[in-house]
Order: sequence, then C-alpha cells, then structure tokens
Amino acid sequence: MSEAVRAYIRSQGIGAAVGNMVLNPTFAWLGNRELAFTPLTGGGSIIVDTAITSVIMSLVVTLFVASGTRREIAAGRISNSDGLSSSLGMLSWLPRQGWALGLIIGVGVALVVTPLTFILFSVLGVAGLSFVRFALFKAVWTPLVAFVVARWVVLRQLLPVPPT
Repeated sequence: MSEAVRAYIRSQGIGAAVGNMVLNPTFAWLGNRELAFTPLTGGGSIIVDTAITSVIMSLVVTLFVASGTRREIAAGRISNSDGLSSSLGMLSWLPRQGWALGLIIGVGVALVVTPLTFILFSVLGVAGLSFVRFALFKAVWTPLVAFVVARWVVLRQLLPVPPT
C-alpha cells in the first residue's frame, strides 16, 4: 500500500473518529435531556442504542468516506493500483455503492459490538449507566469503530470489482 493511501486512510479515519467522538454524546444528550439513568436492556437502553448507533454511524461514515474517496481517485491523488494486499479480498465482495456498503457494514458492526457490549457489561455486573458515563461510553467506542469503518470503506473503494 502506498504512503498516499496510508495517509488518506489516516486522515479519513481521524476525521470520522473525531466527528463521532463529539456527535454521539451530543445525540445521547438530545435523546435524554433529563440526563436519566440508562439501563443495559429494555427500551431506551444501552443495548438498543448501541445497535442503532452502529448501523447509523457506519452508514453515515460510509456515505461521506466513499464519496470523498471516489473524488480522490478521480483527481488522481490516490489510485486503486497502489499495491493493496491481496489479503483484503473479502472487502472486494462487498458493494461499492455507499448505501449498500454502509448498511452491510453497519449491520455487521451491530452484530459484533452489541453482543460484546452486553457481555462486557453483564460480566462486570453493570445494570446501566448514569447519563455522564453513558455519554463517555459513546465517546470511547464510536470513534474507534468509525476509524475502522472509514478504513474499510477507503480500501473497498480502491479494490477492483471481483470477476463474475
């Protein structure tokens, strides 16, 4: 992988991470203006929020990053011939289109992050979080996932379409 692609992935990942670090706690506040305790399960819970956030965040990151990556490729600043590893082959089977790619990644993220969150909190004996702790939880996990999603989206845009 060329240094131009690495730098582009870093910039997109950091942008997505910082945006989500700020926006997701803000959305948590907008959805819970009373600053009430957030239970682990049930309606309005950490688990429901984590699943929904996973899908929506992944979709929005994908739409922005895919569009920007296509512009960078068209401008010649990065190229799909920049020596990407063949070990990324699984990504090439995903669609390139932003909506489809974002929804698939989002559902995949939700299917991984949501149960992990439930298991972690259950093992730790956490039945829920105060609003401040919930907002901090979102400020920690969403940037990490957003960075990974941005990386996958850039790489997917650069990979060739598999033969049919």
